[in-house]
Amino acid sequence: MGRAIALLPAICIIVLGGMALPVQAAIPEGPQITVLTEGFDTKSRRAIVTMGPKGETPQAMIEGVGWSQPSWSADGSLLAFGSYGEWDGEVVAVAETDGPGIRFFRHARLVGEHPVMAPDGQTVAYSYKSSVWLLNVISGSVRRAAPRALRETDFEPSSFSPDGSALAGTLGWLGSEAVAVDLRTGRVSVLAREASEPVYSPDGSEVAFIRWNNWRRNGIDDGSPPIDELRVTRIGTLPRSRLLLRSHKLLVRPSWDPSGERIAFTRTRVYENGYDDPLQGDALMAINADGTCLKRVYTDRETTVYGATWRPGPGREAGPISC
Repeated sequence: MGRAIALLPAICIIVLGGMALPVQAAIPEGPQITVLTEGFDTKSRRAIVTMGPKGETPQAMIEGVGWSQPSWSADGSLLAFGSYGEWDGEVVAVAETDGPGIRFFRHARLVGEHPVMAPDGQTVAYSYKSSVWLLNVISGSVRRAAPRALRETDFEPSSFSPDGSALAGTLGWLGSEAVAVDLRTGRVSVLAREASEPVYSPDGSEVAFIRWNNWRRNGIDDGSPPIDELRVTRIGTLPRSRLLLRSHKLLVRPSWDPSGERIAFTRTRVYENGYDDPLQGDALMAINADGTCLKRVYTDRETTVYGATWRPGPGREAGPISC
């Protein structure tokens, strides 16, 4: 699959309707956080749910999706996510917020990872068979993106730089690093050591990431709770970073508000070091980018919440949290 493969015949466009496949609903304007959920409604289906910055008026935006965190284009008009349907396995899907339906790219297969939308809304990065691939959502073609050094390594993409030239992600598992891959040259640069899930700030000057202190250092499951940290580092200042939050609960998937002044993430209960699955009753949280004003945004004891993703674009800035 080293060459681009034309997938136009394999793209399936579904117009609204039909409960066996994902169903799309309108999304409100203004500041919005989208999350992947399970059990949000009484039928216990998986859904992408959107809500205000304080957790107000949560509503299902897309129902019947796979277990993959959603990812927005820079203008907030396109949403990429993983989905199951009338095919084998999970594939990349793209929804237009004002469009007629959802497009499914059957040859852009996912294996337990998350698709990441590029700022221009034309490219989606995803992981498959130890490589990162780039899907062109206009032509349907795919090409291998990662340099040869990453092809046989566990690399999970998590964020494009604002100009789309670099792809940040987690390299490796034990002793993992947050890295950025230059998509023009293939050069890999370290953003933070013993770090995971790096995401660029809206202006591209900083990266937020998660550090699992005890698990990452020794690789031994001793049955103790994790020591998780949410940290931010400026680009080019390795290994310096500033601590926003330290927790004995699992911290997952940070996401910057479009203003760059607050960060949302998921916090979940865990019972042993290294356990990383979301649970019912976990919490969507937010904190200012300077580490002040930690707030619980949303939680429900019957609902699993995974991955916070702010909808970007002008007029959707939430600004700093008021303590």
